[in-house]
Amino acid sequence: MIHFFPTFSKDAANSPFAHALQNLGVEHKIFAGEVLLRYRHRIWLILIGLPKLGFFAIRSAWKSLVISNPKPEAVVVGSHLEALVFSAARCVLRRKTRIYLLGFILTRRKNALFDRVRRYYFEHLFATLNGILCHSSIECKRYDALFPRARGRFVFVPVGVHITGYEERSKFVDPAESYALSAGRSGRDYATLCLTFRDTGYPLHIVCDAESALANCTAAENIKMLKRCYDSCYKSELRNAGMVVIPIGVTDISAGQMVLIQAMAYRKPLIVTRTPTVVEYLTHEMNALLIPPGDKEALRVAVDRLRNDKQLAARLTENGFVHYEEHHSMNAFVKHIVNAVTPHSA
Repeated sequence: MIHFFPTFSKDAANSPFAHALQNLGVEHKIFAGEVLLRYRHRIWLILIGLPKLGFFAIRSAWKSLVISNPKPEAVVVGSHLEALVFSAARCVLRRKTRIYLLGFILTRRKNALFDRVRRYYFEHLFATLNGILCHSSIECKRYDALFPRARGRFVFVPVGVHITGYEERSKFVDPAESYALSAGRSGRDYATLCLTFRDTGYPLHIVCDAESALANCTAAENIKMLKRCYDSCYKSELRNAGMVVIPIGVTDISAGQMVLIQAMAYRKPLIVTRTPTVVEYLTHEMNALLIPPGDKEALRVAVDRLRNDKQLAARLTENGFVHYEEHHSMNAFVKHIVNAVTPHSA
């Protein structure tokens, strides 16, 4: 018996995630809640978002480890705060339930003291968990070195996501006849992207609500910044784009995976910065064009190739869609998670 605690909807028991578990025949229970952590300012996240998440974690631990019957053999949580609550509850209740944290990413902080305190906290927390599921094998190796007390507990699980409506064949949009789209906030190199498109004059839309990520961008008439574009707005931007470009400025943490997976599901040709984490998801000339970090000329050449070679764009598009269905759809994602938390694959 595995317990899951999704925070994206109170009705998660009837979600694609739940259906994928049912299709696999996995014995499970879902304790769902709606805890949104998307705030424009960090202070609101601290004052409102984290207390909500903490309450959800306490309530979930009570339902899972105390009330439910039979008791779970394993639980999969989505945040370190939930992992902390479950670890404490397991200790107090003297349970043998295995605890797994899904989707951990460690980002550096500018304050060195704060950064050391965070690492100390994570190392001691991770030592109490049975597994930490990361979205890159490079990150697993890095965390093994950073957190020696938890060495061997980091497991690579590729990102997967259900894209609403992806089954309906999206029309192919000629890259030469529409805008390029870029999206995301973490680890992006929007400065290089904006300089390149400013010089080419090609239309570019950037979906990003983080001012810090856009701080060094060069303004131009052909570049449109969408700072409040979520949900249906974002899906519309993605559906109508001619290509998706993901410029990445970090090499040691996962960045860009969610957007590139969404692009493949919507059948969009991709240009992505080649990083150690990206090459676990994409293959150059097969389902994307990969370019060196910060290389403005290589980016311009890649954009021109997609705009001038419709056959190339179509081939990348179809290969990407097949890759999404086989490796990053919700069914594939759930299968990877279940394999990672079962004893024979731990």
